[in-house]
Parts: sequence; C-alpha cells; structure tokens
Amino acid sequence: MSSRPDKPLMTQAEYARHRGKSPQYINKLARAGILVMRGRLVDAAASDAVLDDKPDEGSAGQQPATFAQARLAREVFSAKRKKLEYETRIGKPAPTDEVSIKWYTLGRQIRNRVLGIAGKLAPQLAAETDVRRVREILDAKLTAILKGLAEDIRHGA
Repeated sequence: MSSRPDKPLMTQAEYARHRGKSPQYINKLARAGILVMRGRLVDAAASDAVLDDKPDEGSAGQQPATFAQARLAREVFSAKRKKLEYETRIGKPAPTDEVSIKWYTLGRQIRNRVLGIAGKLAPQLAAETDVRRVREILDAKLTAILKGLAEDIRHGA
C-alpha cells in the first residue's frame, strides 16, 4: 500500500497519499491525536496499526523487548484510545461484532420465552371453554413476557 515502504516517517501529505485519504482528513486525525507523530512527521507503521486496528508488525502477541518498542506500544495504545473517543464523539456506530452478538442474544431470549408459552399455558388453556378467557390468558402472558424483555433491554441484560 505504501508508496515509500523504506521510509517509516512521512509528512502528512505523504501519509495521506499512502492511505488514499485527503490531506485534510489526515490533518484532522493528527490534531485529534489519533496518528502516532514524531515531531511533525507521521510514524507510518504505528499509525497504520492504529487506523487498521491491528497490532504493529512483529509485535503481535509478544511483549516489547526494548524501551523504544515499549514506548511505541504505549503510543499506539494511546492513539487507539483517542481514535475510539473521537469516533464516539462524531457518532460513529459501535463495532458491528458487538451489536451482532447483542441482537443474536436478544433474539434467542425472545424465541425461548415465546416458545415456552405453550408448555406453561397448555394445561390451563385446555381447561378453558370460553374463547374470550383463552384470549385474555394468552394476552396477559405475552404482555408479561414482552414487558420482561423490555426491562432486560433497558437495564442492559
């Protein structure tokens, strides 16, 4: 992707070309503290790790061996935190994996509770002969289930 892979430090304009973004966007990221800067130059490898949300090359799953690597890891972490804060401020949606898991869990809860109605109400409904009373029992049970789910959602369960 890089037009200058042998040069780890780039001007903001060079880094904008490297990322395929506008210089204004890169400048905004630099001002927000999201890019890892060395003076007025962008540390391309570290900033790529922040923006791509991947570990810096060669450091995946291992502890930094030198002070410089530890400092770089700290700066990358700090920049990732600032990126998350910035995205939250501008209203970027939550990561889709987390949202998908929450919706899947909620869907399973709804499914399980609705499918459980038959087993719980079958004996009671079998004894009823009045259609209106059967309807009242079903409405009450469904309403209770939906209110319970709404409370669970409201309280983040």
